[in-house]
Amino acid sequence: MTLMMWLLLSLYFFNWSSYFLLLMLILGMSMMNFVSWSGLFFVNDSYTYVMLVIMSLFILGVVAMSEKNKVLRILSSILVGICLFFFVPGGVLMLYMFFELSIFPIVVMILGYGSQIEKINSAYYLLFYAAVCSFPFLFIYFKSLFLMNFVYFDFVFSWEMVFVLSLSFMMKFPVFFLHLWLPKAHVEAPTTASMLLAGLLLKLGTAGFLRIMKCFYYVHVSFWWFLGAIGMLMASFSCIFQSDAKSLAAYSSITHMSFLLLSLVFLWSSSKTSGFMMMLSHGYVSTLMFYMVGEYFHVSGSRMVYYMNGFFSSSLLMGILFSVVFMANSGVPPSLAFLTEFITISAFMSLLKGGFWLVFLYFFLSFYYSIYFLTNAVMGKSYIDIANMNVGFSVPLVIMMYNIVWCSMLM
Repeated sequence: MTLMMWLLLSLYFFNWSSYFLLLMLILGMSMMNFVSWSGLFFVNDSYTYVMLVIMSLFILGVVAMSEKNKVLRILSSILVGICLFFFVPGGVLMLYMFFELSIFPIVVMILGYGSQIEKINSAYYLLFYAAVCSFPFLFIYFKSLFLMNFVYFDFVFSWEMVFVLSLSFMMKFPVFFLHLWLPKAHVEAPTTASMLLAGLLLKLGTAGFLRIMKCFYYVHVSFWWFLGAIGMLMASFSCIFQSDAKSLAAYSSITHMSFLLLSLVFLWSSSKTSGFMMMLSHGYVSTLMFYMVGEYFHVSGSRMVYYMNGFFSSSLLMGILFSVVFMANSGVPPSLAFLTEFITISAFMSLLKGGFWLVFLYFFLSFYYSIYFLTNAVMGKSYIDIANMNVGFSVPLVIMMYNIVWCSMLM
């Protein structure tokens, strides 16, 4: 017991997050070699969730290297640990517990380290949406007479029950009309919280939605299909009118997650594969977007899109990485986002012949705001004193953002 206390004290005072990251990397490598049932609490059943765990470790590594605040690093490690137990649970009650527990570190980061008084309002929005959308999950659990013990739902429910069951995860997806908490939380949160919120917390909703897809049986998909199609267009329109760079990146996340929902509800094997790869690409791209905007904000003190210019004249590394990230956000090859969107569009066009104009309008809008933001940021003659070392921490995520071969090996 005394030895364990000294070990915990040493982990706290000597960079606890680095030891935690090393331990989680060892666990992730062992998970990739051993995919099977491991009891009722810990179920390592698919490479899909193993890849999400590996992505969360990459994001935690960038946070551990770039973040100077020890408390934020510890909260980030706690959030990654909670998400690990969400991705590989054995029972439905464990799934729900870790799904709700993941909100706690984000709320602490926003309320403790947000810079404006509006952070209280954003925390209210986050907790309200979490309570209203997630508590009905327990109602479904009790109505099933505790038969839903495992994490794969293959029961035949009524339309209302399936809607409430999927609504629990749609709050963290987030689909349009349930998204209002996300821009508010991003704008008020520190850079580390924004990176984890976009790259990791949104994946809890998608991973939970993958668990309940067997309940749909090709019957209950029309509502979410319509909501995904409307959401990706409305969020793209909202991106065009944003003046805050963080708010633009948040609405861009909503756009991609609506496109991901549209891909998943096709219920085809190819669309599920492309949806999973889109989850990975969005995790890396959105994390890098918030990281770049945060580094600029720390130096200049402003997040206004109109004032962000001169990246190439200030730092060549910053300009190149910023260009690569926002080109990947708009789906430029050979990024992982291009491959996933191509597979999804192929399935979409074979299912709905008139869907070409919907996809065309979506790509026109998303390409417009990405290119506008990119050209506005890298051009100009103003000088910004950005340290190359701070920007260089994002290189591992950039490599994973374009790493098509490594992901295709495990599909």
